Amino acid sequence: MNKKYIARMSAAAAAAAMVVPLAACGGSTAAGNPNEISIFSQGATYEGTLDGYVGKGIKDATGLTVKVTPSSVGGTDRFQTKLTTGNLGDLVLFGSRDALKQAIDAGQVLDLNTVKDKLPNVFRFKDGVKRMEKLDSGKVYAIPSGVAEKAELSKGDPVNVPAMRYDYYKELGSPEIKDYWSYKDVAEAMVKAHPKTEKGDNFYALSLFGGWDGTSAEQIRSIAYANGWTNNDGINGYTFINMDPINKKVQDLLEDDSLYLQGLKWANSIYQDGMLDPDSATQTWDDYLKKAEKGQSAMWIYGYMGNLNFNPVNKDLTAQKKGYERISNDSMNVVENVSTIGGTEGWFWGVAKNAKNQAGALKFLNYMYGDEGSFTFENGPEGVLWKMNADGKPELTDLGKGDWSANVPEKLGGGHVNETFKARVNGPTVNVNAVNPKYNSVSVYNQWDTYLTDNASELDKEWSADHDGALNMKAAMVKDKTVTAFPAKDVSQMEWSKEDQVVVSQVGDVIKQYSWKMIYTKDNAEFNSLEKDMVKKAKALGYDKLVKFETKFAQEYFDAE
Repeated sequence: MNKKYIARMSAAAAAAAMVVPLAACGGSTAAGNPNEISIFSQGATYEGTLDGYVGKGIKDATGLTVKVTPSSVGGTDRFQTKLTTGNLGDLVLFGSRDALKQAIDAGQVLDLNTVKDKLPNVFRFKDGVKRMEKLDSGKVYAIPSGVAEKAELSKGDPVNVPAMRYDYYKELGSPEIKDYWSYKDVAEAMVKAHPKTEKGDNFYALSLFGGWDGTSAEQIRSIAYANGWTNNDGINGYTFINMDPINKKVQDLLEDDSLYLQGLKWANSIYQDGMLDPDSATQTWDDYLKKAEKGQSAMWIYGYMGNLNFNPVNKDLTAQKKGYERISNDSMNVVENVSTIGGTEGWFWGVAKNAKNQAGALKFLNYMYGDEGSFTFENGPEGVLWKMNADGKPELTDLGKGDWSANVPEKLGGGHVNETFKARVNGPTVNVNAVNPKYNSVSVYNQWDTYLTDNASELDKEWSADHDGALNMKAAMVKDKTVTAFPAKDVSQMEWSKEDQVVVSQVGDVIKQYSWKMIYTKDNAEFNSLEKDMVKKAKALGYDKLVKFETKFAQEYFDAE
């Protein structure tokens, strides 16, 4: 499967498995086709019937045809209209707790406790169910995404361990990198030695992307995540604070000498040296991906931009041991949430109260949360992109190893490889990093041992040899004890009031806009002046109140068992 597409994905999704008898299921199917269900998705980018190999796999497994209606079309969100008219389809994928709460208040979702005998796969995730009952007075109006029966570290590389040109790194003598800020010296040395890429494009020490910025310069904020901090506790995501769950500390973004302010200064120093990509503040995600494929940055803050975007499309170079690999530093410290509760991505699956085919909706929901369904949901039906090998381990087929845009043979269902359930519908079900008992493997394919060994390039093999045989950075970090698990806890759900939502937006705009101005200042005096103005304006709008509010929930997490 093509890794470029993975970087665009917002989450995993669902597709296949257990058949549950319809006989005693509640809900009328008289108004609809008993073999067809509709999904209203706040995460979908596709509208229409699921066809191709995925549609065939779903039909074979459940007997159901699935139609998808996205919430947003052409920039217009239809959620409120659908909610008001009571027309949410059969299954609903909610993109946030707030959206689910609106549907609950409108009486538009079914209490799954009333049909729990039809949902054994859903109700086996006891912690996730208990969480929903706590939030909604004993009722289960939806099941969270990312649930699991056992909490464990993922096998995937942390996003925020940077990738660098590994051949250039070794060319420099594999210099010691004491802390995150020391990546700058190494990256700039690479550019001085190689001002252009192999194909003649400009080569920068650092290229940034601001298209995902919400209330700050997100890539700069994420530097803290390689230094023992996180922006969520497994239940609540924090906007203006980072938390250290191990040492029970909080750091707000604008406090003196915060990692966020240090990060802005670091990026600005690269700009002042003339080695920051000048398009960083304005380039689109597609532009950024193209630069990653061309290898135009010595360092990628989101590490996968190197080893999962450049390397697969430059196999001629990786065969020569040239390309990107993850490079740690002496102060690297990653904390990773492990959870059985789910809900960390804000997705929830529910059944519409007015479903035309409630029986089919329950059947499909149970299927998605089953072992076979959740695995197929991530990788498609068995025998198309993947198969079980003679050793009983999942591995990619030739089609799965090939081009993401390739045609799928008609005998397998047709369509294109990239027309997956998760690409069209979105919305994860079972935690893809949890070991699936049916296949004795995690669901996400690029963490399979077969993938890591069978697809290792000469460059990968060299990196592995340099790291005591580790198959990826996560394995090396586990051995070096530079990654630490912390549990999600059943704490209170943080919800902004409508008034505070306005303040959050206003404060966020100030921080975001000033941050980019600071990155592009020509001297330290201008940087310091803008920093002072940013803090002053943010506080005048109510920043301190927002920080205090979030800190209260972080403290509840620290105090919880």
